[in-house]
This record gives sequence, C-alpha cells and structure tokens, in this order.
Amino acid sequence: MQDLLPEQFKEKYRSLLGDEAEAFLASFDKPHTAGFDINEEKIDPNFDQPEVVWNEEVGRRGQVSGHSVEHVTGVVYSQEPSAQFVGKVVDAKPGEVILDAAAAPGGKSFEIANQMHNHGLLITNEFVYKRSKVLSENMERMGVKNSVVTSHDLSVFAQNTPNFFDKVLLDAPCSGEGMFRKDPKGIEYWTPTYSNELAELQKSILENVVQTVKPGGELIYSTCTFAPEENEQVISWLLENYPEFTLEPIEKYDGFEDGRPEWGNGDSELSKTARLWPHKIDGEGHFVAKLKKAEIGDPSQIKELQPNISKNQTAIYRTWEKENLNTTFDNLYAFGDFIYAYPTGVPEAVSKMKVLRLGIQLGEVKKDRFVPSHSLAITLKTDDVKNHYELTDEQWKLYVHGDVVKTEIPDGWVLVTKGQNPVGWGKAVQNTIKNFYPKSFRFEVKG
Repeated sequence: MQDLLPEQFKEKYRSLLGDEAEAFLASFDKPHTAGFDINEEKIDPNFDQPEVVWNEEVGRRGQVSGHSVEHVTGVVYSQEPSAQFVGKVVDAKPGEVILDAAAAPGGKSFEIANQMHNHGLLITNEFVYKRSKVLSENMERMGVKNSVVTSHDLSVFAQNTPNFFDKVLLDAPCSGEGMFRKDPKGIEYWTPTYSNELAELQKSILENVVQTVKPGGELIYSTCTFAPEENEQVISWLLENYPEFTLEPIEKYDGFEDGRPEWGNGDSELSKTARLWPHKIDGEGHFVAKLKKAEIGDPSQIKELQPNISKNQTAIYRTWEKENLNTTFDNLYAFGDFIYAYPTGVPEAVSKMKVLRLGIQLGEVKKDRFVPSHSLAITLKTDDVKNHYELTDEQWKLYVHGDVVKTEIPDGWVLVTKGQNPVGWGKAVQNTIKNFYPKSFRFEVKG
C-alpha cells in the first residue's frame, strides 16, 4: 500500500521523521490491526484471543463477525487496539457526567459507558445526522442505559451546558492518516493543505467544547492522524488561547512515544501528550492529549429534565412492567406514544435538542396496551424478567431469521436469550414464540 501514498505525503514524513521515516512508510505495507472490547454488563463467553496490553481488562485482538452471537447480543464491540487507548485515557468513573462530543460510530462512547457501569450521565453527540443514527443503533446494541444520543453543532452545548461536564472527549474529525491501512480510500482525500484545513475545523470545535468543561474537569483530545498541524499545533493553540487549561501526564506503554514539542510551539509540556505509531506498536496511528481545567468559577447549576408522561401512559406501562419484569424504571419521558427511561441528571435543555435516544426506549403505548421495544430487551438480564427462553443453536438460526420458535413455555412476553444474553422479545402463544426481532436486523445464518 505504500505505493498508493502521495509523494508529497512521503516527503513530508521523511522530513519530519528523519532516520525512522523508512520504517514508518514500510508499516503501511503491513496488515491493519483488528480488535474488540468486551461488554462488562454482559455474560462473557471467555474469549481466548490475546489481550490488548493497554486495555487488558476488556480489550482483545482479533476480528468479530457482525452476525456472530457475541456481536448480535452486544457482548463485543469491534474497536481497533490503538483506538481503545483513548477510552483508557478518559478513565470514566461511575456517577460522572461526560460528553463525547463527536462520537460516531460509537466505539469510544461504548468504552466510556463500559467504565461507568450505567451509573452517571453520558451524552454522546454526533453533528452529522446520518452518522448519529449509526451511533444510536450501536448504543442500543450494547445495551447502554445511561446514554443520551444527540445530533447537534457543539455551539448548542456551549450555550446550554456551560461548565457542566466532569469530562469531555473530543475525538476530532481529522485527516485519518493513522487509518490509511484500515481504509485506503482515505488516501484519496489527502492533499498537502488538508491537515491545515482540518486544524481550523478542530479549533472551531474546541472553541465550543472548552466552554462545556466544568472547573476542575478534564478535556481529552484525540485524533487518528500523524499530522502535527492537527495534533501538537492544535494543542499549542489551545494552551495559548485558553490558559485555564493545562496538560496532564498520560501513562504510556511500551512502544508509545511522547508528543513532540518541536512540532508545536516548542513548549516542553507537549511531551505529556501521547503518540501511537504503527512502526512502533501493533496498532494504527493515534494522538491523545489530556487537559485539566483550572478550578476557577463554579459549575453551572442547570435545571434537570422532568418526567412528562401522562397518567394514562404511566398506568398502562406500569401494568405491563408489573406483569413482565422483576425490575422497575423511573424518570419516564414520552415522545408521542413512545416511552423512555432517561438517566438522572439530564439537562432540561435536552428537551429542545435533536435527540435520537433518551436513555432506554421502553416501548410504545398502542391504545390500551404496551408493546416493549427491542431497546429495552437488549438492556435486560434474565433475573430482570418473569419469563426468558434460551435458544438452542438451531432455534437461534430461526429467531434471527425472523421465524417462530416452537417450544413449551407459558403464554406471554418472553425475553429470548443466547448464551444467557438477551437477543430480543418474543410472545409465547400456545407453545409458539412469535418473533419480535426487528425486521431490519434479521439475517440468515450460513452453514
């Protein structure tokens, strides 16, 4: 693939890297690395793939099929090993209030949610609406309960949630040089001025993002590019223009390198940032910086979202909940006939935003009955429901294809599982489980 790289790209990095340039360029001829994260809220089938050293608790190397049981049930999320390091740097804690500012397709948001164990508030935003729908689908598949998925320009957050978040991640839109091995089409967009153009975009985004970090909070900035214009130079600009932010050290692993002050404004503090190079580690290219905001001023006192659900909708849902669940959901909110359970601490301003997912979509009120959603099913555990049914291998093939499953089971709603992890809903009627697996998700299992 080295032959596909523009000559001006090669010349740029020969100039920057000197003696190590040839090893760097040769790394483009190696296969890209693959990996995945394990969902700690699901039952782990004990993967035997090698661990990702810098994410050893849940990170593994290897590929996962999109039609595998583990993928469909939200046990795993495909995430390249170097990208997993970003979530490690965020180091989310249960109970924190966090913004993932440019989150699609959702890998880093999932890592953050995984660390939070569904306690706290994660607002995961994507400006491009088409991409935000993918983000929302991935949050649903992974069974994340404490996320609100939005699609907005970040100026909306600067205006409505200033000084609010404990931590903000900006995985910035970038030139993607570090992902060229994974997606060679990205090479087509590269020009000698592309990184400068994107650096201006990154700065404009940061102008809004910095306003949302509360005093004493943290801002994590990352890219998947090698370009100093988008990395050290952007951080230099941020430190010069927002002196309330200072760089925090990042734990580095074998093969990781310090950021290079000489590629920025010469400030030695830039060495606290981290660079991941594909010729130094078994991973793709990444840059990460962690900054802390001075404890100046007060965190914003923002009104929380209040439940808006009607008494009739509440009664219908609670009746269904009592009959079918061993758990209960609070903070109920209605968008038309659809009922959601949202995490505590959601700002009231969210009600005026473009929201794709407000916590968990519980289901829909249809006249005088409640129909549960797939989003609810995938968040539950077997102990949370009155009735569940574990599919055999043959029944798994039938269910994900959209077919009924014949079995002896009491009539009523049933949580259908595989590996004791939820797959979706069924409704048992006369020893037949009618299939409620979403039509858009259905597929044929080969072999």
